[in-house]
Amino acid sequence: MEFRILGSLEVWTGDGRRIPSEGSRQERLLAALLLNADSSVPVARLVDTVWDERPPATATRQVRNLAGVLRRRFAEADPDAPPVLLTDGRGYRITLTGHRLDARDFTDRLAVARAEAAAGRAPEAVDGLRSALALWRGPALDGLAVDADAPGAVALDEQRLTAWEECLDLELALGRHRTAVPELTALVADHPLRERFTGQLMRALHGSGRTPEGLAAYRRFAERLADELGLDPGPELRALHLELLATEPVPAAPPRAEEPPAPAPPAQAQVQAPPAQLPPALATFVGRDTELRALDALLTDPADQEAGPAAAACAVCAVSGPAGVGKTTLAVDWAHRVRDRFPDGQLYADLHGYSVDAPLAPRTVLARFLRALGVPGDRIPAAADEAAALYRSRLADRRLLVILDNARDAEQVRPLLPGAPGCRTVVTSRTRLDGLTVRNGARPLVLDVLPAHQALELLARMVGEHRTRAEPRAAAELADACGRLPLALAVTASRLAASPDRSLTDHAAELLDTEHRLSALQIEGDDTSAVRAAFDLSYRSLPGEARDLLRLLALVPAVGIGADAAAALAGAPPAAVRPVLDRLAAAHLLTPEDRDHYRLNDLLRLYAAERCSVETSAAERRAALVRLGSWYLHRGHSPAFLPTHPAADHPARLYGLHLDEWVEVDRLAAAAAAAADPPPGG
Repeated sequence: MEFRILGSLEVWTGDGRRIPSEGSRQERLLAALLLNADSSVPVARLVDTVWDERPPATATRQVRNLAGVLRRRFAEADPDAPPVLLTDGRGYRITLTGHRLDARDFTDRLAVARAEAAAGRAPEAVDGLRSALALWRGPALDGLAVDADAPGAVALDEQRLTAWEECLDLELALGRHRTAVPELTALVADHPLRERFTGQLMRALHGSGRTPEGLAAYRRFAERLADELGLDPGPELRALHLELLATEPVPAAPPRAEEPPAPAPPAQAQVQAPPAQLPPALATFVGRDTELRALDALLTDPADQEAGPAAAACAVCAVSGPAGVGKTTLAVDWAHRVRDRFPDGQLYADLHGYSVDAPLAPRTVLARFLRALGVPGDRIPAAADEAAALYRSRLADRRLLVILDNARDAEQVRPLLPGAPGCRTVVTSRTRLDGLTVRNGARPLVLDVLPAHQALELLARMVGEHRTRAEPRAAAELADACGRLPLALAVTASRLAASPDRSLTDHAAELLDTEHRLSALQIEGDDTSAVRAAFDLSYRSLPGEARDLLRLLALVPAVGIGADAAAALAGAPPAAVRPVLDRLAAAHLLTPEDRDHYRLNDLLRLYAAERCSVETSAAERRAALVRLGSWYLHRGHSPAFLPTHPAADHPARLYGLHLDEWVEVDRLAAAAAAAADPPPGG
């Protein structure tokens, strides 16, 4: 879980859902515990925090009740997360083991940045300080009164201002006067009595050739200090004032005139070429016009107001779809089409989210990207968040395209997202990255199998149009047997190309044999190109209950199934089965249809049936089919309800007098027959 106190109090689950607040007293209790994270807070102190005025006689019991409610809320919102709220002696303690607190991240980043500054690495120190300051969304615990622990929040706010001062001192030492002026002007307006900000603004204006304005800033500060506090500016600021009075204005032309001479960088660094990491585009890419237009929408210039704020703000597209549907092919083909729009280069990484290899850690990918951007390996921070901050800094003011292929989940992707408005990112994954949409504004793009005519076009392009024209019916049968899945079509085309004397009709006959279809959809000696192997990676990534249900769904002798029928098949309450169905749909192993129904495509059904025969006992299969058959018979009541002349748009459906949905007769009859005649070996 992620806790945020650098701004308003917020709590987020690991998958990107915000846990809503349930009252000010609960918020005050949580705030007090977070300000003292990993330390025990006595109940008596929590009582003082929760109540502004005199606490009631039941205050101690109420604090314990509030803590219990918080504990339950956290467990319900993120059942897989480690415990976070612990009872500790006579108090309570928030443990950050397995969790994150933005204030802790802030202090950690500060420490690293200050170490860089102490080592004389000013640019890296600035990057680190900017990374730390970026965590802030407003004053600590903004909008929440926590009187008893106010010093903790005030101390955090003071650390923020000090970090800002340190950062701007380094920026000015690097000669970045002109870029510092707008930020310092705003800081002086917000903190008019903070002397160090005024001094920095004076130096920035002087270094920008605007010395009279620097002197005017001093006069405003001195007058306000005298009026409000009856004091004079400190000796350092007075000395700076005299220095500006005694010197000529600095010309604004060379913005780094104050920067000390530095050794020339190596020749290789001076000619660092933009990264060009895109894999080759496939010559056999066909169709996907709608999807390509959706990706083109990413190219909207953020400054283009005519496109509207939604288009201008979106810099990330999350492409998802089932294994083998062509997500990588689409992303890479589009990237090649538009690479000229990104003069600063293109970065690409296969994240191994669904692979025989372990998923790549974000730090590993960041190190590769940073090296491609010219950062020496010994200058790349060891901590992932430090590396991410340096990565975003390197991409600032650049126009660069990032392709993050085969992502496991949103958490793997987030550290790799650029922050620069000129950059664009395309992510591909076998699962919907809803958390990336919610928290990072990613635009979702779901990829389905090819339309029939594009599947035939792909087949013709790979095996030769003369062969598909000679046997159009067999070509259509091949495309359908492949489920119009690009990976299956490519495997089939490869086998056809290797047997030029064999007819498409013979190949189609082989694929139409469902018992051996998956075995036919593989290339000898290349398991990575097998449809079965691709499905297996998706299947193995599922939790146990989702794998169990997917196997049972293969028993249903119909294309689709409703949620209630699936619950009967699984022998579980519908409320427990619906989230599992949604999980399968999010992984693109089921396709949602209208009215709470789901569809399992033919190739996935064959794969699930194979797993079912191996992993589900005959007794379990029989019991599941009996439950489903009984459910259909109970819902259908009697064939007497079958209309004598069914409507043309529902030619084979039964409508019970007391039903609230159509029940398809072919499903009812087939399930009942299967229940009476269970699978062989049962």
